[in-house]
Amino acid sequence: MAIKIFSMKKLLLLVFISCPSMLLAQPSEADIKKQLTNTGTKSIKFTKATGTRQWNRDIGNWEYVRGVEVVRNSDYAGIDLVVLGDAVYQYTGAGGYSYWKFRTLSNQYLGIPNPTANEIESFISKDWQKFYGYYYNNIHKLVASPRIADNPQWTWHSPNSVEFKMKVVFDHIVSNTDVQTLDAIWHVRLYRDDPKAAWKNMFAVKSEEASELNIIATKKYTPSQIADMRKQTLAYTMAEQQAKTNASSLPQMNIPEFKSGEELVKYLHNILRNGDEQQFRGAMMKLMGPGFFIEGSSVQLRTDIEQAMKNVILAAYHDKTTYKQLYCQNPPYRVENWADGRKSIYIPAVVNNCTSMFIVGPANLGYVEGKMKTGLRIGEFQVYVRHDSDAIAYINSFSDRNKICKSD
Repeated sequence: MAIKIFSMKKLLLLVFISCPSMLLAQPSEADIKKQLTNTGTKSIKFTKATGTRQWNRDIGNWEYVRGVEVVRNSDYAGIDLVVLGDAVYQYTGAGGYSYWKFRTLSNQYLGIPNPTANEIESFISKDWQKFYGYYYNNIHKLVASPRIADNPQWTWHSPNSVEFKMKVVFDHIVSNTDVQTLDAIWHVRLYRDDPKAAWKNMFAVKSEEASELNIIATKKYTPSQIADMRKQTLAYTMAEQQAKTNASSLPQMNIPEFKSGEELVKYLHNILRNGDEQQFRGAMMKLMGPGFFIEGSSVQLRTDIEQAMKNVILAAYHDKTTYKQLYCQNPPYRVENWADGRKSIYIPAVVNNCTSMFIVGPANLGYVEGKMKTGLRIGEFQVYVRHDSDAIAYINSFSDRNKICKSD
């Protein structure tokens, strides 16, 4: 019985000790508004019905925190600043509190019109790879294109930066056997230099919050089917569309059916000497073999081939010396025949250690009524132009071009 009496006394003591902290006088809403009101303040409202008393370990004291939303004038005419944060009071003893500081949580701007759906689409469509990020290479079907979310939660971080949410529904490859249909929220932030200027940059990322992701379905496929789907991804199809646009802008070359590899190489040699880079690219796009292109495309060059093309164009047309300066119109071609019908055709320049080369042979151009259609195509190319001072000095030493190119 003595034990029970002791326990009851202990319980009563604990209750007695806890009551004073509950009875401490908390700052009134009027006092909080008075502390936060200054020049430019338009309105103050509380974000919750009550505040919170909490222990601050850094300073070793109790504090009272009340969440507020303050609307005030900003530094921009006609634009209000909305400040979300906490009014923080420190405990001073004897049941009293003293205002300490305002802890800012976020700033938003009002009075700036949100960008329209058309404005957003027009801007983000300039760089879909940047918008989709990782998923750009794995989305193989857009079920619903990006659109502003039902609750976009517009947030103006400054007059030149706005954040909002967009919604996208898509099928994406998640493994070599699985495709997932996902309904997802995208967090997007746009940037500009001036409120009257156009948007110039963006940051976009798929949400990782479970509440903003909905897996609609997951379907199984064979690895070969997945391989085909990879030729339908956004990365592939958009690159294909761009490549077709680029190809259509090239000169429409009326290229004949060549009877020999020598004829084909002489044709390109003449363009390298007397044409321009667009004509050269236009001819090469039609004369390169299928292996130079991404599988399934006749306009998308492999990355390494595209770089090689750029290197050739720079060296042949835009460096200190040009292909025309180093090669005669009628050079002494050298031909090596391969057992499989291919030919290596070498074009020597007028200076030493400078020779261009093309390998030409029959290529499979597809089938007609079950029969293979073949044509002469380039299987390899190397265009070499010397830009060193010795080569330049040698060329410039001739007063008459006919002395260096006697066959011309």
